[in-house]
Amino acid sequence: MKIMFALKNPQLTEAISNIVPSHVEANYSYNETELTKTITRLSQELNFLIVQEDIFYDSHPWEWLGNIKNLVSDKTKIIVILSINTDSLYRELFNRICLELEITLVQGALTNQDIVDEINGRVFNNKRTVDSNIAGRLTTFIAASPKDGATTVAISTSICLAQRLPGQKVLLLDLNLKSPEVRDHLLITTDKGYPLIQADCDSGTLEQNTLLKACDQIKGIENLYILTGLQRREYAEKISVDEIEHLLTVAKATFDYVIADVHTFPDQAATVKCVKNADDRVVVVQSVITSYQSTWNDWFNSVWQHYGLKESDFHLALNRDLNAAMDGFQIEKSMGSKIVSRISNVEKGAGIKAINYGTPLYLNEDTETNEFRTNILTLSGWLANRANLELTAVENDKKSALHGKRVGFLRRLMP
Repeated sequence: MKIMFALKNPQLTEAISNIVPSHVEANYSYNETELTKTITRLSQELNFLIVQEDIFYDSHPWEWLGNIKNLVSDKTKIIVILSINTDSLYRELFNRICLELEITLVQGALTNQDIVDEINGRVFNNKRTVDSNIAGRLTTFIAASPKDGATTVAISTSICLAQRLPGQKVLLLDLNLKSPEVRDHLLITTDKGYPLIQADCDSGTLEQNTLLKACDQIKGIENLYILTGLQRREYAEKISVDEIEHLLTVAKATFDYVIADVHTFPDQAATVKCVKNADDRVVVVQSVITSYQSTWNDWFNSVWQHYGLKESDFHLALNRDLNAAMDGFQIEKSMGSKIVSRISNVEKGAGIKAINYGTPLYLNEDTETNEFRTNILTLSGWLANRANLELTAVENDKKSALHGKRVGFLRRLMP
């Protein structure tokens, strides 16, 4: 095996050199000129080319990425260690170029040891980290019609489950590829997310550690991980079924509970695969005829039933509930599925605040969200019960609508 390392950081170079096996021929360069000379000499023999982005600090990515791709053979796998200091527009452009050129990425905002671990896993450990005998549970949230509030409900349910399952790792997947809004809902501004691992998913080489490092987290909820979605919506239909299958396999091997937020329309691999593979399918619906009758029934009759799914394979969360008993009856009759949670409408602009200020409704302890929080807890309790998990009370229950209602209350929430 022959590897070329182009690294700007001397400490990182030393750390990586310590993990290179003796039988591997490793070449090192420390600037663009040295790299070009070495690649020209070894171009057809290289198995891996590992480049630190900072090597090309005075070059445009659309120039140097294409150049190094053209200098090596098709068999050479290129890995780029990202720079820390870049703006979001630049990073988005960079990610898109790498995706087109099949270049994989390593997050730059890592310690030297983290980067060494990434290289060690991707280059020197070819065995998969996925244990097929260990699989977390997948729950997919889908809106009956666009803007029925599935993303809001998925985010709040993820937070609730993570807080009340302290021994479990929970992942929120934003696979609503045509309308990826989790990043905006939570005001996430990092370079992490699905674009960082998309090439790994496409090649079927995603490692568990790589997935973990591509996730963001909410302060104070250490067991909740969030993988934000695509930043370019036109890529949604380019994502393959195999790519999503691989991501879900690795995610379920890495996390105890996975929640996927997907788009309403089943015209993309992410929606189809997440719904088909789910252990639980929650359809977020409103008491609006275009939601529970027109849109949903059209898609169910034309798509979902042909995948072998029955109406009873879906369960409903009635969002923005107006407490009209006949609404629930009519919705269940029309959709053929049972309502497992009725989620109240939030007054006084709390819903807009949740989006505009990155404050998830479930973490808003104002009076107007008390009923909403209780409704989300009911839904979380139902999901936990189906997974044979028991929710625990949390410290701030006394500050919310759950005052004085401890474990016994939680058990009563689980049908």
